[in-house]
Amino acid sequence: MTLAAPERIGVARSGGIDAAALVTVYVCLLWFIPSPMVVSALGSAGSPATLFGIGVFLYWAWHTVRRSEPSDGRARTVRAAMLGMVLVLLVAYAHAMAGPLPGDEISTADSGLLRLISLAGVVLLACDGISDFDRLVVVLRRLAFAAGLVALLGLAQYVTGELFVDRIRIPGLTAGTEGWTLGTRSGRIRPSGTSMSPIEYGVVLGMALPLVTVCASVQSRFRWLFRAMLVAMIASIFFSMSRSAYICALAGAIVLALSWNLQQRLRALGFLAVVSTVLYVTVPGLLGAIQGLFSNADQDPSISSRTGSYDIAGAFIAESPLVGKGFGTFLPKYWILDNAYLGMTIEAGLLGLVSLLALIVCGLVSARTARRTLQLEGGREEHAQYAQAVLASVAAGGFGLAFFDAFAFPQTAGCLFLFIGLAGAMQRITQESVRSR
Repeated sequence: MTLAAPERIGVARSGGIDAAALVTVYVCLLWFIPSPMVVSALGSAGSPATLFGIGVFLYWAWHTVRRSEPSDGRARTVRAAMLGMVLVLLVAYAHAMAGPLPGDEISTADSGLLRLISLAGVVLLACDGISDFDRLVVVLRRLAFAAGLVALLGLAQYVTGELFVDRIRIPGLTAGTEGWTLGTRSGRIRPSGTSMSPIEYGVVLGMALPLVTVCASVQSRFRWLFRAMLVAMIASIFFSMSRSAYICALAGAIVLALSWNLQQRLRALGFLAVVSTVLYVTVPGLLGAIQGLFSNADQDPSISSRTGSYDIAGAFIAESPLVGKGFGTFLPKYWILDNAYLGMTIEAGLLGLVSLLALIVCGLVSARTARRTLQLEGGREEHAQYAQAVLASVAAGGFGLAFFDAFAFPQTAGCLFLFIGLAGAMQRITQESVRSR
């Protein structure tokens, strides 16, 4: 492979594999291989998606170092934010290793560093490598298709009560699914797809919901398929019985709807009402159980655990408020926080929290800037819808981080960082399009 253009990684479609194809491989590894299946010697950092992401980072770094073309001098906000976060967490890692650490924390710190490099690789490859908007749309549709298939799997799990993924065996990977069963809540099965838990499953579907919605609405020969997947996705989010999933999906839907006109909003509300009515009739008590998750929240032990986290978190933060105790070193034996922002503050200090927030904000701003540019150009309304979908997905993922420990779940972190990288690619591609005119 060679550089296709200055600061762009991969090759053109006529030359073989390009960055869009590599991102597609990552999506397949992330969504289709059950999360518990890893290379046993590497532990939590041994998932195929994580290893592929590390390879992608090395690939990006190799091309960046040997690039002979001069930079155009324009800052890539997502790339800068991602590299800034890597630098901050490397400092946190060095600080942790400079002091005494229990053996189990050393192992998780090493795994955390590998997972960070993997996530950075995905962001940087997507941000710098995807060549044009057509290839970007291909990636977005493939991502929506993968999410739709996993939504259909969750629907099948709910209907049959079978996990299905526990039958998968891949040479070189531990099965990791022995004893893995479908969870229940209020006497109802909670599908988990290929995720580690129903919460993670519902959140990643909530992140993908805006993208699948746009794919189901734009003109294409597969629109009917995306519409069927959209129904399955909404149903699977309902069946996840997760407050985090509902809030995440609602946040994404609201952000997506901000760009719609009144007719589109009414049509979407009507569609949601029809799906909800069908679920109300066919699954008695489901909507009542969902309502109970919020009306009885003050009696839920998981809510008490979240509110009880602040005093414990404050004590850990006070030990090293600037750079934290090391990314990945706050183990469940101390406390289950259910708040990734709080966890990042403990593990990487205020610098880590600021770097994470900056990355998310840069993703949001990049997608919004791309959407506005596309709307001003005219005749590119479909592309503008995709930009709004990515904006909504990043917003949904940002909300999701506040309600559970997303960095402990590979699919959630992988999906969020991928959407941020795609937002960066959108901004770069639209800027290049404007400059070429």
